[in-house]
Amino acid sequence: MISRQSATPLYQQIEQYIVHEITAGTLAAHSRLSSEREMMKQWEVSRITVRQALNDLVLRGYLYSVPGKGFFVASKQEQPNEFAALLSFSEVAHAHKQVPNSRVLKAHVIPAPASLAHQLQVPPGTEIVELERLRYLDGQPVGIQSNWLPHSLCREILNNDFSTASLYSLLREQYGYQLTQGRMTISARLATEQEADLLALPRPGVVLTVDQITYNDQQLPLEVSLGLFHPQRYPLSVIQGQQSRL
Repeated sequence: MISRQSATPLYQQIEQYIVHEITAGTLAAHSRLSSEREMMKQWEVSRITVRQALNDLVLRGYLYSVPGKGFFVASKQEQPNEFAALLSFSEVAHAHKQVPNSRVLKAHVIPAPASLAHQLQVPPGTEIVELERLRYLDGQPVGIQSNWLPHSLCREILNNDFSTASLYSLLREQYGYQLTQGRMTISARLATEQEADLLALPRPGVVLTVDQITYNDQQLPLEVSLGLFHPQRYPLSVIQGQQSRL
């Protein structure tokens, strides 16, 4: 169920297990979770570890707490809405019982241009991974997502099949990074002809834009991303709250 040999922290493994049980329907809306003491015994972990996992899931919108009674599963309408820093596209889709997939548009290593080098805090010309995907939910295109990461921090990451793989899950589970903070800017602009074609937008089409820098537990930039989203198929509702432990 959880592994002490995994690079993923125990509290995150517990979170992933509970989210899976919720999205699979094993834990129904408004059902009560086991007590903290029962979870401590089940997973052989400390109360701090259990409490960290539960509190994070409250902040992420999967659970709510009732003083004196415990933690309960939030209804589907209360669960993560469309977009949250540090949640992957796949996690949000599964929370809504939608099927995510992607068409890879770019996946290669490039020299960092000055603007990206500045954001990633590396010298210009440093090798960075560039990943661009057309994102689908239930077969409909909803977004174009581009990600840039220092190649030295994620060697061989492009060996994965990003038509289905989650970048954030790989960074956490395969490379052992803790994604602790995301600085996000949301705006809107007219879509280019190519963007409108990919997203099946009417002309003139508008896209919602999300620029984000994601930091690790050393407060160093790990990834820069740009998301362009269909405003009707993927309206952005941001989950607020302290997410430093996600």
